[in-house]
Amino acid sequence: MKYELKKRLRYIDAMRGLAIFLVVFSHVTNAYVKMPITNASFSGVYYMMTMFRMPLFFFVSGFFAFRMAEKWTWPTVGRVMTKKFQAQIVGLAVFSFLYGACMRGWKFYFFWTSNPYWFTISLFEMFVVYLAVALIVRKTGSEVPLYVLLGVSFVAPFVFNYFTEGVKLPRLVVEFQTWHTLNYWPYFMMGIFARRFESFTWKMVDNQYFKALMIVGFFSLVLFYGCRHKYSLEWDFVATAMRFSGLMTLLITFRSYREWFDKGTPVSNCMSFVGSRTLDIYYLHYFFIPNLAFMKGFLSSGPGNSIIAMLTIGLGISALVIALCLLVSAVLRSSPFLSSWLFGANAKQAA
Repeated sequence: MKYELKKRLRYIDAMRGLAIFLVVFSHVTNAYVKMPITNASFSGVYYMMTMFRMPLFFFVSGFFAFRMAEKWTWPTVGRVMTKKFQAQIVGLAVFSFLYGACMRGWKFYFFWTSNPYWFTISLFEMFVVYLAVALIVRKTGSEVPLYVLLGVSFVAPFVFNYFTEGVKLPRLVVEFQTWHTLNYWPYFMMGIFARRFESFTWKMVDNQYFKALMIVGFFSLVLFYGCRHKYSLEWDFVATAMRFSGLMTLLITFRSYREWFDKGTPVSNCMSFVGSRTLDIYYLHYFFIPNLAFMKGFLSSGPGNSIIAMLTIGLGISALVIALCLLVSAVLRSSPFLSSWLFGANAKQAA
C-alpha cells in the first residue's frame, strides 16, 4: 500500500480516461438522438456506459483532495486554493466566454441553468466546504465535523429532490448548480473517506464477495431500471444505487488489472494520458461536437441494428473529438502561463 502512494496510480488515470471518453460519447450521441427517451432498446446500453461517469470524477477528486488535518497548514491551503481558483474559476470564465461567443451567438451567461461547465462550479463549491470543515478539524483536533459532513452529504440530495420536485427554484439556487452539487456531493465525500481509510478501502474493493455484489447489482439495476423514470423517491434511491454500483464496478475492474496498466503498453499509455487531461477535454470538447440532428430520424426509429449504428457513430466521433481536444490542449499547454491559469497545472504537468 505504501508503495502505491509513492507513484501515480496509472489505473486510476486510465479509469478517468474512460470516464471522460464516455462524457464525450454521451454528448456526441445526444447530438443525433435523445437517449433514452426516443429509443428504449438503447436505454440500457446508455445507462450501462454513462451512469457512473460523473460520480467517478467527484470520487477521484475527493480521493486526492483529502489530507490529514495536520497537513492543512496555511501555506498548503493557499497553494491548493490558488490552483483550484485557476482551474475551476478562471478556466470556467474563459471557456464560458468562448462558448457564449462561438456556440450561443455572443450571448454570455456565466451562470445559467444549462451551463455546460457545471462540473467545475460544483466541484469548487464542494472543495470550499470541505476545506472549511478540514480547518475546523485542525483547529478542534476532532474529526466529528468531517463525519457530520459525510452524513449531511448522503441525506441532503434526497431531501432536496423530494421537497423541490415541481417547484420553481429561485434563480440564484439554480445558477449556482445547487442540484448538481448536492446530488454528486456524496461521491466527493466517499472519495475523501476512501483515502482517509485507504487500507480498508482497497481491502473491501479486493474482496471477492464485494466484487460479485457490485457487478451483479449494477447489471441487474441496468437491466430492470435502464430507462428514464419520472422523479420519485424510489427512483432517487435506485439511481443512487445504480451510480454507486457502477462506480464500484469500474473501480474493481481497473484495479483488478492494475498490473497491466503499469506495464506501459500503447493502449494503457493512451488511456492514462487521456485521464491526465480530463479537464482540458471537458473544457474543449463542446467546440468540436458536430450537429448530427439529421441522423435522428433513422437512429431513433430505424431497424433493430440501429443500436450498433449508434455505438459505431458515437464512439468513432467521440474518439475524433478527443483527439482534437488533445491537439488544442498541447498547443495551450506549450505556454506555462496558459497551462497554469486555464488548467491549474504546475510546471511538471504543463508538458
